[in-house]
Amino acid sequence: MIRLMSSVNPPAHQPALFENVPGPDSPADGTRTADAAQTLLETISPSRAGDFKQCPLLFRFRAIDRLPEPVTPPQARGTTAHLALERLFDLTAVERTPERLFDLFREEWTALRTTPEYSGLFDDLDAERQWGIDSLRVVANYTRMEDPTSVAPVERELMLAEDLGEVVVRGILDRMDERPDGELVIIDYKTGNAPPERYALPAFFALKIYALLVQRQTGRTPAELRLMYLGNSTVYSIEVDRNTLDGIERQILALTTTIRAAVEGDNFPPKPSALCRWCAFQDLCPEGQAQAAPEPTLPLGGDSPATA
Repeated sequence: MIRLMSSVNPPAHQPALFENVPGPDSPADGTRTADAAQTLLETISPSRAGDFKQCPLLFRFRAIDRLPEPVTPPQARGTTAHLALERLFDLTAVERTPERLFDLFREEWTALRTTPEYSGLFDDLDAERQWGIDSLRVVANYTRMEDPTSVAPVERELMLAEDLGEVVVRGILDRMDERPDGELVIIDYKTGNAPPERYALPAFFALKIYALLVQRQTGRTPAELRLMYLGNSTVYSIEVDRNTLDGIERQILALTTTIRAAVEGDNFPPKPSALCRWCAFQDLCPEGQAQAAPEPTLPLGGDSPATA
């Protein structure tokens, strides 16, 4: 069962004006290769496993075809915030103020915005400035959700890789803490808004995989998984145990078998859902376009197609 740990209103005040600096032009390209397919038969990350569960066609576009996927402003916010939060815990406790976190966000964005992946993201400096102000509001929510001066992470940005026999699973864990009772907690930051509680469980899939990797690597079974949604200051938490992680290992191995069959048969059917409206590949997927299309507006007094 998911526990809603906290949900607070965003701060009323506006953080200091976002600093701007000049900018550059975009994406990487990629094509489907035998090497990419072969790598997928040997290794998988929690995020790519989640992609396949969400939509096999999305998995193919990202993991095999490696199609260009230009960065969006929300994605840029997420990357920049993760980097700033990582650096925040390099500081002593007394230095971990909201103002210092804002500075770290600005510094990280100043570095990112000059790289090909992030350049040309905004039409003009006014758009970038507004994005920055909105981003600092989101980052400010973090310090309202927990007191960073009282947090002492056990690990941050931890690279994990474990051979499960059939496949090597590897990924980078945002943060791991230890509770006062000595139990491990795995934490993932999200800079968007939390979904309604009834839709939140699938978001824990990747964290369960990380918990499994931690268990296998350290011999300790994490007791809690925590998703921190900075967008609307909401924390969801679930408890896990060894039985949970045994089940997730079976899921990963079964998913790996399914992915291999999909690669060998070149069979990646789309799986339309509400998430299609945020997919970067809608133009390649008629099913996704249909799912993402807004409901038609009926003329006054008109009947819906279902009742006409």
